[in-house]
Amino acid sequence: MKKLSILFCIVTVLTLQTTAQVVPVVRTNLTDILVGRYSLGTELLLQDQFSLGLDIDYISRNVFVGSNQLLYPGGDTHKRGIILEPQIRWYPGKIAGQGTYTAISGFFGYARYSRVDEGSWAVAPPEWMAVGSSLHLGHQLSIQRFLLDAYLGVTWTQNKDMGIFYEDLALFPQPTGLRVSGGLRFGFNAGGDR
Repeated sequence: MKKLSILFCIVTVLTLQTTAQVVPVVRTNLTDILVGRYSLGTELLLQDQFSLGLDIDYISRNVFVGSNQLLYPGGDTHKRGIILEPQIRWYPGKIAGQGTYTAISGFFGYARYSRVDEGSWAVAPPEWMAVGSSLHLGHQLSIQRFLLDAYLGVTWTQNKDMGIFYEDLALFPQPTGLRVSGGLRFGFNAGGDR
């Protein structure tokens, strides 16, 4: 069974490379650093002006968590978690991966808070969970093997309630609902010049 699984993976990769002309791009989101997130992603450029992407964001920052109840005080915490962002892009130009594009993406986020002072929460530690989707219009500039990608659009978010706790930092985590979103990514075309 193990040999059959390996054979299936090899055939799948070869099929993608011959029929879809997959060209990998490795990228990071420069604006994530401003909010305590570290991003690493990839974009696979397919034929017919389409690409598939996946960004993985690592959250690591200190925040103050407040509480609605006096018996369970909040305090200084360290928020640590992950966000997965699958994406599909359409480039109306002649070449996928260059020029103006429209992107539809989703995201799934989870983070856990731990006290900085090693004290006890007296209840289960707060957790942050969110799902959502985005619609962006962007432009990806290709300079030899390097890429610069600016985008702007809207994001819809649904956050799970943190119970008696709340993160005491304006707009982070983002409130549930619709908001403007945008950013700047930097990447490297691992497939060579296009």
